[in-house]
Amino acid sequence: MGEMLKQGAGKTGPILLISNGHGEDLLAGVLAQALHRQRPELELWAFPVVGEGHALRRFPVKIVGVQQEMPSGGWVRQSWKALREDLKAGFLQLTWRQWQALKALGSRVSCTVPVGDIYALFLAYRFVRKPIIFIPTAKSDYIRGHLAIEKYLMKKHCRLVMPRDELTAQGLRRSGVPAKYVGNLMMDAIFPSREKLYGADSGRCVIGILPGSRGEAYLNLPLLSLAMDEILRVRRDAYFAVALAGNLSLDKAAEILMDNGWESGASPVPGSERERFFRKNGAGLLLAQGRFGDILEASSVCIGLAGTANEQAVGLGKPVAAFPGPGSQFTKKFLAAQKRLLGDSLAAVEGPLEAGRAVLEILADEDKYRRMAACGRERMGEPGGSDRMAAEIIRLWDNQLGTQ
Repeated sequence: MGEMLKQGAGKTGPILLISNGHGEDLLAGVLAQALHRQRPELELWAFPVVGEGHALRRFPVKIVGVQQEMPSGGWVRQSWKALREDLKAGFLQLTWRQWQALKALGSRVSCTVPVGDIYALFLAYRFVRKPIIFIPTAKSDYIRGHLAIEKYLMKKHCRLVMPRDELTAQGLRRSGVPAKYVGNLMMDAIFPSREKLYGADSGRCVIGILPGSRGEAYLNLPLLSLAMDEILRVRRDAYFAVALAGNLSLDKAAEILMDNGWESGASPVPGSERERFFRKNGAGLLLAQGRFGDILEASSVCIGLAGTANEQAVGLGKPVAAFPGPGSQFTKKFLAAQKRLLGDSLAAVEGPLEAGRAVLEILADEDKYRRMAACGRERMGEPGGSDRMAAEIIRLWDNQLGTQ
């Protein structure tokens, strides 16, 4: 079979993954890694549509097509100003060039795997015109289901659709879409190193702090510090671990924490230039980049003003308390939508003091904790979805796609 696959892959061409967003790039890379683990003979190409696909460079894919960074960073739909800036930077020209590049790739690939929203599917069926396996990551029936036109396009063009949860898969199947839920790629994009967090002494209660991955994190940190202060009134054994995104400034975040009463200890943490350690009233706080997976695994509960990070936390069985932030991303409306998505695994409250009290309540009530943890795992799915998705793709490739 291995030799036959080699011959088939050479004859029919690579699998092309199309991703339309920075987060989607990471998820496409996770899927590519799983495909490579199961069939290293398969040639995998990736066409990131938004930005330059930096998240894909760590995975076993060849980046193809046309890429260019835009001023909005992929958030062109957030405001008219963002759209104007992107148009001035050549957004329409870039889009045209990407369409032409996809047309040229169509004769060379065996099938396409769009990862993202309906635009990724549009690119696959309109320009590549090869068998499609679609992974829609942007929508869930818990929040808002797919539109009728989206379901029609999936039914017409896709050999298989693998949504992010079973509820969405059921809704798609009722519309005649060949949908199957096998897992959520997001839960395989956490990457813990399993190294101990600096200063997390035995017996301390670890509380993860997720301030968000964009510039709003700087605005969120003072409010998150108020939530931590509220917790410290009752739990002097608390240890806080702040997962700071790699694109943000560690020094600026550290300065904000010090302005809010945290005293610098080992700075930087011995052996790491990407970590800082602070103390306040006997409690410890680790500010770290590149330790997101370790922070989630070590935490009992989290306070999060984040999108994907909150979802991944509850998926690991870590209840999350959240409140609206002062910026334009984690708004009251966004939090309400996230509450619908995550259900009882998320405690949505009005402000930082309420978030601190919610954490104390969750930690004090074992039954409540178990219910929240179980709900999060149910809504997000267990890790391992990437391998199950890869197995479905390979099964189709062997039985149908490899003979196209």
